[in-house]
Amino acid sequence: MNNKLEQEKLAYFHRRSQYVVFDNDGYVQDSCQTLFTISSSVSLFDAIPFLEAMRDVFVQLEVGTDVSFLCIKTDLLGREGYFNFFVKRHEENKLTWFVYDLTEFYAYLQPWQQERNDQAIASEYLRLQQRANALEKELLQYRNDELQRIEQMKTVFFSQVSHEMRTPLNSIMGLAHLIEEQASPSLKASVEALKTTAQHLSSIVNDVLDWGKLENNTVEVDNKPFLIRPLVQNIIQSFQSGCQEKGVMLEVDMDEAVPDCLEGDATRISQILYNVLGNAVKFTHEGEVSLSVETIGVHKKNARFRFTIADTGIGMSEEEKKRIANPYAQANDQIHQRYGGTGLGLSIVQKLVERLNGTWTIESQPQQGTTVMIQLSFPVVEASKVETAPKPPAFQRIRKVLVAEDDLINQKVLRQLLVRWNIQPTLVENGKEALACLRQSRYDLLILDYQMPQMDGKAVLQALQQEKRAVPVIVLSGNADQVILPQREKETTLVLSKPILPTVLQEKMILLEKLIPASPIDLQYLHQITDSQPDLMIELMDTFVQQAPLAIQHIRSAWQQQDAKLLHQAVHKARPGFQYIGATTIEQQLDRLEACTQQPKQNEQFEEIIQALEKMTQGAINQIEEEREYLLRL
Repeated sequence: MNNKLEQEKLAYFHRRSQYVVFDNDGYVQDSCQTLFTISSSVSLFDAIPFLEAMRDVFVQLEVGTDVSFLCIKTDLLGREGYFNFFVKRHEENKLTWFVYDLTEFYAYLQPWQQERNDQAIASEYLRLQQRANALEKELLQYRNDELQRIEQMKTVFFSQVSHEMRTPLNSIMGLAHLIEEQASPSLKASVEALKTTAQHLSSIVNDVLDWGKLENNTVEVDNKPFLIRPLVQNIIQSFQSGCQEKGVMLEVDMDEAVPDCLEGDATRISQILYNVLGNAVKFTHEGEVSLSVETIGVHKKNARFRFTIADTGIGMSEEEKKRIANPYAQANDQIHQRYGGTGLGLSIVQKLVERLNGTWTIESQPQQGTTVMIQLSFPVVEASKVETAPKPPAFQRIRKVLVAEDDLINQKVLRQLLVRWNIQPTLVENGKEALACLRQSRYDLLILDYQMPQMDGKAVLQALQQEKRAVPVIVLSGNADQVILPQREKETTLVLSKPILPTVLQEKMILLEKLIPASPIDLQYLHQITDSQPDLMIELMDTFVQQAPLAIQHIRSAWQQQDAKLLHQAVHKARPGFQYIGATTIEQQLDRLEACTQQPKQNEQFEEIIQALEKMTQGAINQIEEEREYLLRL
């Protein structure tokens, strides 16, 4: 029974399988010839496509290793079907191939094979998807790194450009302020227009260098009371000469119903009007340009105004009107070639009008001019609320200022401003010279440009901190956001953006002056009576240094003798010397002492006052000696 079953089983597999022995070249050495017959003179690799495709795999098998291929659809010498292939290497040049025919079972095997294939495909898809996700993360990281690198480059570039642009602009504004005081009445209007134009240019530079704020709608709005009529008049004045040269009429019409004083951001309003009016003048070669301002509605204390800028210039088509609000775009290439410009003007206007919660429209036709209408709302306020420019302050504690600035025009402007405020300036061109001066003499204030040759402002601040030199500092920078202050010095170091406005510089100096301890002397009177002649000032200083201690000794001696008359005389004799050096605090002590001489039995108060006089006199002598050394170096 067992033998019969074995025979039946062997017969079953015999009909469905074949055993083949072949060499590395595919020539058959032995075969049972049950599924197919092949001549020993023909290579299996040439006769069976599947084996030819897998030839390299079979040839490279090591002795004792095998490889299998299940349910392969192929043609075995005219016998097409589905087969299992098992190939094994027995010797260096001997391969065995067992073939099993699955064709009649394929209908049953197909779902299993399909499931296996689907699983393989799903597994491969998952692998590819994971790889794609990993590559996408790598790409995203690369993009982020690249964007950060570009942003860093932009920051450095904008910082450098900002400094290069604001330095000459600072000179223009500074010179305009200096000229204003000496200008004749006929020139004052032009100087005022120059200042307004320079301030407007400064705001334009700020917006161009910080376009991202406009795109992100993060531009700060500083609402303050302002006078609308002078603002409009200054803007018109700045375009007057250009229109006269072109022979174009420039007109302005202010509705009488427009209130005098409004509350809003005058800088942003000027920027809007400058850009639109500038475009109108730029593209108009004959005819006229006009600006009108009218009140179109009042609700409680808020009024709505319409600013209309009209011209008889080249005009625009409908398609060109759609393009002009795009940043860096102009109506067409011919306009850019002929007129130049960045193409930012009206895109800035659009962003600013939106930021001020206003609306704007453009009406234009080719060769028939353009009309821009802008509607904005502002609260109406009293004219008395408008801030007036403060008078130059009488600085009491800031007497000597060191200015480190490499631009010669800025040096001249700062020198004249400080001299006008009765402050003695010392000017150097770089950070190394500034540190040398601070090590040799005492200064009440350091005005420090942040970008200078040889040694910049940042390095100077670090050196001051390391050397523990307590001097208040005003840092000047074209890009204030990039200024890095030492942590310990932030209270006594203020940052001022270029271009510098004298009123803002005054404000910064007043803030810092409050932090400066009161000086025992004020040499302003000494400068006046000697006409600031160093030799004469030194002579009087030497006399004070010699006489002041003696005067205090005479006062103490008179008090010890309890001689009221002699004490009164000693106080009067000491007073003139302290008056020459402006020692007001010492004079106050002398006044107290003189008053005490009229009151008997005030011994304890006498001793307190005389000790204070001795201490304050020594402080005054120390400062006089510092000033004397400074004068000797002049």
